[in-house]
Amino acid sequence: MDKRIIGISLFFLLTGLFSGGSLLTRAVERNIKNSLKQQAQVEENLEFKLAPMSISDFFKGQVREFSFSAVRLGFPEGPVFQELSLQSKGMRFDAGALLFKGKLEIRELKETFLSLKIPENELTAMIRKDLPEIEPTIFLEEGQVELKGSLDLLGQGRLPFSATAYLEKASDQSLRLTPIGLKVGGVPLLSGLFKRYVSKITWEFPLEMPWPVRLDTFQIKPGVIKMEWREEREGGKG
Repeated sequence: MDKRIIGISLFFLLTGLFSGGSLLTRAVERNIKNSLKQQAQVEENLEFKLAPMSISDFFKGQVREFSFSAVRLGFPEGPVFQELSLQSKGMRFDAGALLFKGKLEIRELKETFLSLKIPENELTAMIRKDLPEIEPTIFLEEGQVELKGSLDLLGQGRLPFSATAYLEKASDQSLRLTPIGLKVGGVPLLSGLFKRYVSKITWEFPLEMPWPVRLDTFQIKPGVIKMEWREEREGGKG
């Protein structure tokens, strides 16, 4: 983080610590918000709100209820999320890292609910980085995923393909896209060829959340995947 930003954040936070009460709460809010902005690769209209906290709360590294939201938010190596909204009953964090580095390091979340969306154009941008050789585009409709691109079939040159695909949770922070029907040049592939080429267009992608949360449920809607996340289970990520 930029030293000037750290200095300004430290000034406000120390002012809050010595003042206590609402000034402390606002100072911690400001530092956490700045930290989230620094962590993010893409950020738009990020808001963060804390329940009132005491000096004791801060030095114990604990926060009671808090919430934050963003129109768009994305972290390095992951997708850009839309319409993100988080509500939590509390967290434990590293007070020293926030005070001296201006960095939010969450150690534990209490009961938490996080909702967000990933648009199909963001998924397309991600899959093209991972599988550029098939020139893929993802389309999302109610309850279904379609993938289009091109394949070199049996050395006969590149042909357009379309595939219906099954989307499943691969881990607590990733999804997997697996074709269940594949047409090349408008012709359905026979079983043997399908098995040969399906691995070329199967894709597992990380969601890259820098907090102790896990993907709970998701729904495929026109143009977007809607997701709900919860606090991480005891024992860590799946």
